Amino acid sequence: MNDDFLDELEKSEEKFKVTLKYPHLFPILEKCSNAETRKTMNVAADTQCLEANVPILEEVVVLRQEEAKILGFENHAAYVLAVKMAKNAENVLSFLKSLNEKLSPVFEADLKSLLELKKEETGDAFDGVINAWDFRYYHTKLVETKFQVDEDKIKEYFPIEHVTEAMLSIYQSVLGLTFKLTENPHVWHESVIQYDVYDTTDSSFIGHFYLDLHPRDGKYGHAAEFGLSKGCLIGGVRQYPVAAMVANFTKPLPDKPALLKHDEVVTYFHEFGHVMHELMTTCNFSLFSGTNVEGDFVETPSQMLENWCYEEDVLKLLSKHYTSGEPLPVTLRNQLIAARFADSGLLYKRQLFFGQFDMTIHTIQGKVDTGKIWHELRRSVAGIPAPEGTNGSSSFGHLTGGYSAGYYGVLKK
Repeated sequence: MNDDFLDELEKSEEKFKVTLKYPHLFPILEKCSNAETRKTMNVAADTQCLEANVPILEEVVVLRQEEAKILGFENHAAYVLAVKMAKNAENVLSFLKSLNEKLSPVFEADLKSLLELKKEETGDAFDGVINAWDFRYYHTKLVETKFQVDEDKIKEYFPIEHVTEAMLSIYQSVLGLTFKLTENPHVWHESVIQYDVYDTTDSSFIGHFYLDLHPRDGKYGHAAEFGLSKGCLIGGVRQYPVAAMVANFTKPLPDKPALLKHDEVVTYFHEFGHVMHELMTTCNFSLFSGTNVEGDFVETPSQMLENWCYEEDVLKLLSKHYTSGEPLPVTLRNQLIAARFADSGLLYKRQLFFGQFDMTIHTIQGKVDTGKIWHELRRSVAGIPAPEGTNGSSSFGHLTGGYSAGYYGVLKK
């Protein structure tokens, strides 16, 4: 592991303390050459809160079945999908099956490439398998060797302060908005910043948004946008929308600013796209305000806006080396763009697995064994078996966070 990563960690005698938060988990899975360390982190991530959460999830699934039956639907998926674009479970399952068939040849080619890298590195110890704890590591190796993309070097061009400033500038220009930093904001943590949003054309007030970008104890562990107040009319008076973007980007060091990997820049654009979707509403009714759209459409605006992060001119605007001030060189920009679809078969099959798992538990009847289903689908759909004794559904927050029978919507991009 590089010095930047180790310098950020708490150290006790000869050991470093790591957590399962993204700024610790992902770098280890991507960069640590010790397979046992990667396995330990992977197993820990897929067993976190297992004993507490799995019984709750399985009870929730049964209660959802009962609710659907009371309301006259065959199952929870039928109930949820009745008001979505897909309309029914049959359409979703057909979509997932078709996508799986189309991805399979790409997946096989991607898997072969990673196996070749593993064989080259491990030699006589080669076991002929890409394990769950191997995927991110050899994917990173592939991107570095085939496309010459070194994320440790590239992130030096994406200090978070500059990325934030440039991203906000792009959104203001595209959407005709003006963002003003709120003076003396009332916030829930000193690191949170607040902006007031105005229509550039007539200077009319639109709403507020908050940026909460770094991890801390007790904080939500993923990246997401939360609508805090819906834009609508209440008693004939306009209620202005308020949104918060929450992320867990690496904190700055005493001698170095917080630096973002390119995929974190993409995440930033994606989640901030949800913020704009929330704020740009002109609805009178909160039921239809902002991101209150069909569940299988809600990701579409943000997925569209991610594309800015792969435009050469935009990459130039977003980047500024934290010491030299130079933008990302043209060669590195082109390499990043070329690597965009590296291992796309493996990556999309992983997302396909999540969508299939979600639909499976919400279409079967009776008691659900999430662990059994998780392992069966990891093998048959994702193509990379889950470690023995794990059940990643224990921390699959989408299942109880508004995406039940709806995760397939992530696969549209």
